[in-house]
Amino acid sequence: MEIDPKIKTALEIYLKGLFEVVGEHAHVEIRPGEEGILIDLQGASVFEGQDQRALRSLAYLLEIYVRRTMNAEIRVQMDADGYRQYRKEELRVMALQIAEEVMRERKRVRLNPMEPYERKAVHEALQEIPGVRTYSEGPNEERRVIIEPVDLSKASEKPEKRVEGQPNPAPPKSNEQ
Repeated sequence: MEIDPKIKTALEIYLKGLFEVVGEHAHVEIRPGEEGILIDLQGASVFEGQDQRALRSLAYLLEIYVRRTMNAEIRVQMDADGYRQYRKEELRVMALQIAEEVMRERKRVRLNPMEPYERKAVHEALQEIPGVRTYSEGPNEERRVIIEPVDLSKASEKPEKRVEGQPNPAPPKSNEQ
């Protein structure tokens, strides 16, 4: 995917102005990402120690800015000082540990809601691991990965999908009088 030069310039100007206001001196690299535009910030101390909420909020503001000023729909992903790669590795290790637990205890595990790139990292980490399968469930910001044991003789069956917290369906009523 190639980035429209007008959009790239608009994003650079917006970010430069924002960083001037907050007194930051960050290097900004804008390039195609997995799901749209990836903006990589280097040296933006305002994002140190964040759990990505500030970056997600900034990405959202940039999407709105481009939509309103340029009448264009874009998806923006943010990274600061290589956090995304660090997070992918962290998720890979965690997924492998949970997969061992799932196989040992034969119980399904529902992970906390994640960003799309985080869910993808978990799915990719476990796609070749025999004995477990993964799928995602839930709407938008509540979407999460489910890791469950696989009965190898039923591996082709679709896994049961039930959102955590929902009651089990009521049993059928009998025709007793």
